[in-house]
Amino acid sequence: MTRILFVAVVTSAFFASAERPPARAHALPDVVAGVDALTPGARFIATLPPKMQATLRREGQVVLDSKQGDGEQALLRAVMRFDRPVDEVFAIITQPSQQARYLPHVTQSKTVGARSETGEVNDMVVSFLFTFRFRIQHWFYPEERRMEWSLDPSGEDGLTEQSGFFQLYALDEKTTMAEYGTRVVARDGFLNFLRGIGERGGVAEALTAIRSHVSASKR
Repeated sequence: MTRILFVAVVTSAFFASAERPPARAHALPDVVAGVDALTPGARFIATLPPKMQATLRREGQVVLDSKQGDGEQALLRAVMRFDRPVDEVFAIITQPSQQARYLPHVTQSKTVGARSETGEVNDMVVSFLFTFRFRIQHWFYPEERRMEWSLDPSGEDGLTEQSGFFQLYALDEKTTMAEYGTRVVARDGFLNFLRGIGERGGVAEALTAIRSHVSASKR
């Protein structure tokens, strides 16, 4: 028992003191041909397929086609619109410890150690047919209005990867566009079954919950 506690303390200290890595590449075009897209949000929307743009205008959110490289698990992507300024949205979504309050299937999102301006470590419990317990390092990039996260690989949680990002773009002074991406890989591969029966629907449900939370949060 003492050894387990020691490992937990060391792991927590390592993540809490780790240096924030550079943000992953997410270049946004400076100019979009034939489109008067002056703001970052407008330029981002212009990169989406017309069908996705129409869904986004109508519903305020859309799940995009997955991106998958050779030998890689697909990255599931989505876009949503918030009717709040970009700095307010960033301040709200960079509180991962609050996720258990509003995200479906998340039953715990507890902060481990000290939160800083650049990151936060969280112990998560997610229940959807199966229960997963894992530790996540969240990194904040306020200068880019971006948050990224990745799995603590030392945990015995059945996962080999749990990573993702939120990238915010100001559409105008009162409206924010958010790009969301996530990838989850299990050691035994059975998550592929779960993915097939409900991942896209589950992400759509989560997007709705996030938008409701951001809308209802105090300024």
